[in-house]
Amino acid sequence: MMTELAKLTINNLHIYSYHGVTAEEQQLGGRYEIDVEVYYTASTAIASDDLSNAVNYAELIECIGEIVHARRRKLIETLANDIATAILDRFAKVESVCLRVRKRTVPVSAVVDSVEVEWRKHRR
Repeated sequence: MMTELAKLTINNLHIYSYHGVTAEEQQLGGRYEIDVEVYYTASTAIASDDLSNAVNYAELIECIGEIVHARRRKLIETLANDIATAILDRFAKVESVCLRVRKRTVPVSAVVDSVEVEWRKHRR
């Protein structure tokens, strides 16, 4: 039996939030960019051409925003894991998620465009 997976991608979701190790980051906040790839079996969605059988990207974006703003975290690895876990918990059709969280406001004594973590999580 052949399994086909669709990949739904959200590119460069911009969010301002309050994460980081320093008190300044926790108080002043910073800019984050998030890329998300979710993989799911889309055969029913394709056959029916019905959004209720697909992964709704508007709901996916809403879920990500809720998790990012739910609480402050020190590490972007923790933030990425929490987002991936929430996606798998809330979207039963999703088999696998890969996401990248970029921190644009980086408190270092060098010029850096961003710091990024990539996180992958799969349904068992």
